[in-house]
Amino acid sequence: MIISSIKKLSLIILVLSCSCFSQEPNFNQLNKFLNILEDNNKLMATMTITSNNSKVFSKSVGFSNVNAEIKNNENTRFRVGSISKAFTAVMIFQLIEEGRITLETPLSMFYPKVPGSEKIKISNLLNHSSGLYNITNHPDFGDWMLKPSTKKQMLTRIESYALDFEPGEQTEYSNTNYLLLGYIIEALDKELFAQCLNRRIVEKLGLEHTYYGGKINSDNNESHSYVFEDKMWNILPETDMSNPGGAGAIVSTSGDLVIFMNALFNGKLITSSSLEVMKKTNNNEVCHGLFYANMNGVDLYASEGGIDGFQSMLVHVPQTKTTLALVANGLDFSKMRIMLAAFAASHGQPITLPNFTRIELTEEQVKLYVGEYACDEVPYKLIFKAKGNILLGAPEQSDLKELTPTKQHQFTFDTLGVVLDFYPETGLVRFTRGENEPLLFKKL
Repeated sequence: MIISSIKKLSLIILVLSCSCFSQEPNFNQLNKFLNILEDNNKLMATMTITSNNSKVFSKSVGFSNVNAEIKNNENTRFRVGSISKAFTAVMIFQLIEEGRITLETPLSMFYPKVPGSEKIKISNLLNHSSGLYNITNHPDFGDWMLKPSTKKQMLTRIESYALDFEPGEQTEYSNTNYLLLGYIIEALDKELFAQCLNRRIVEKLGLEHTYYGGKINSDNNESHSYVFEDKMWNILPETDMSNPGGAGAIVSTSGDLVIFMNALFNGKLITSSSLEVMKKTNNNEVCHGLFYANMNGVDLYASEGGIDGFQSMLVHVPQTKTTLALVANGLDFSKMRIMLAAFAASHGQPITLPNFTRIELTEEQVKLYVGEYACDEVPYKLIFKAKGNILLGAPEQSDLKELTPTKQHQFTFDTLGVVLDFYPETGLVRFTRGENEPLLFKKL
């Protein structure tokens, strides 16, 4: 899927690290964290953090073009995928403020051939409660994503599917919602989405590196996206940007993204009353263009994107006036763990640095750790199995993952920041994830 949605669990995990907001930021460890990822071919990206609307951290790692050895820099442009939806939602609210549509306007006013359009409102499109089939789940999606599509072709695809559920009855993420919102903006403004974006947001904020994407051009400081396979970064195919439209076709930088998010929450793009409606959730998570979580009274608003090999995340915490943006063109690590580290650093909290040291074990040594382990504090077991001289492990009913032996009786799964310390003599394993309190499991 070219455009991904943020998951509620990811947001909760992020908020769980927000236990302390009074400490001064310390970015030395974050610098080390990102350098370790770069040195181990885990990340190519840029990150920007602001506090009280001022930039307090900026970092670039890896290459925008591996073959040409062009390094990423703070002005390198990345495809930001579904973060585009936040921009699209802002433009819809601007049109509402202009009195040209309302949240109650039916989709049938613009596209009556779409199934259920007379029952689908603008608000349903904004908060993913329309019931419209997610067009990027189309069986032939992989065939046409790399080729140009006309609006007529996209609408024909959208019109060919019945509703997944009645509008307003459920919430289910669908890129189709924001494709249609992008088309509605074009219909009302009588301009292409790219022109609307430029006039309504980019020019207002002076964003120098944000625009509707096209064919990637390294000469324009645009990054290609990569996957790390066979011990090297391999370039990935490019989605033709006629396809994602208002759901995911925007190109930007981490610096421009934090400017956009800060402007949104400072009333520079829509009124405070419109922002309150935009922030309103329909299921405690999905807003009208953003995603939301609350933990211990702390509000957090976010947007996340993925397209081809690009990954991005944009987070704003009103209470501490902190905004964080990550845009990556190569990622072989947990995006959430990177954001957790950035969030911790921005609030003066310690960071657990990733450890990619590896030792070799024999098949007999690996067998010491095999078995099922239980803990009174959690309702699940940990399962460990041997595959030759490799230890596989995971919570029960989850896919087993290869664990990395880092020293005697210790394994890590760095994608999630998990450290496992085994005590074979007593049949115990200590499970530690990030900065959370360790859990002690007993072999059954």
